[in-house]
Amino acid sequence: MSDGGRRGVAALPVSFIANVGYEAWEADAVVESLAAAGYDSVEWTPDHLGSLRQPASALACQQDLVSRGEEAVTLTLAAIDAAAEAGIGIVNVVAGPNLWEEGADADPEPGPAWDRVVAALERICARADSAGVRIGLEPCWGTIVPDAAAADRLLAEVPVSVCFDPSHFVMTGDPIPELIRRWGERIVHFHLKDAFGRPGMEGEDFLFCLLGEGRVPWDETFGALEEIGYEGALSVEFEAYGYLERILGSDPERAARLAREQVAALIEGPAGGSDE
Repeated sequence: MSDGGRRGVAALPVSFIANVGYEAWEADAVVESLAAAGYDSVEWTPDHLGSLRQPASALACQQDLVSRGEEAVTLTLAAIDAAAEAGIGIVNVVAGPNLWEEGADADPEPGPAWDRVVAALERICARADSAGVRIGLEPCWGTIVPDAAAADRLLAEVPVSVCFDPSHFVMTGDPIPELIRRWGERIVHFHLKDAFGRPGMEGEDFLFCLLGEGRVPWDETFGALEEIGYEGALSVEFEAYGYLERILGSDPERAARLAREQVAALIEGPAGGSDE
């Protein structure tokens, strides 16, 4: 893709999920840190539920709707209310089970688990609709909605929108640009995350790596986002945990600055130059 073809994506706001250590920071300090690193907004997590601040792109409330049942739904409903009060229009969710969390049901009975997720999302969407908030479901590894086929099924049953994270579709082999075009206006949030590997367990079968190191076809992906007229945020989800610990000293600010440089290079070309 030529540099000129990226102008639409380059104009989008860039956000950062306040994890990788930001969870322990005061909200105002998070906002200041990310602004200094070149970000336009924050994607908050429930760790700051009582102190949400603007500018914010979304609230990521990725609760395990399969394993944690009513507890997960209750927290998500509270997150919707808090987001609405703070003027945050998107709450991102996953289906569960969250295999990356201790205590997740690693082998749920498919039919009942699916029914629990549908029932939970119906309640969540109803609350969100009344609060003027959109729910972005993220198809995600380790859950009962890991790939395009399962996502299509759920999107047909529940009025959720989509939080699109291309890294998960690397493992499943789903065509990322085609999915963006298929889901179109239902995509309300976009995660910048890269990966390589195959379905299985993180660290054994696949890795979430630094942006540009994995198998996400970034040029084609950005082109598809422009085709559908996507106007939401591009939100960095930093999950290169080995690099974070061993190289960056578990410093979230260093991770945010590094990722912001990678985003600029992906969109604008190396060192911010033209790729003509």
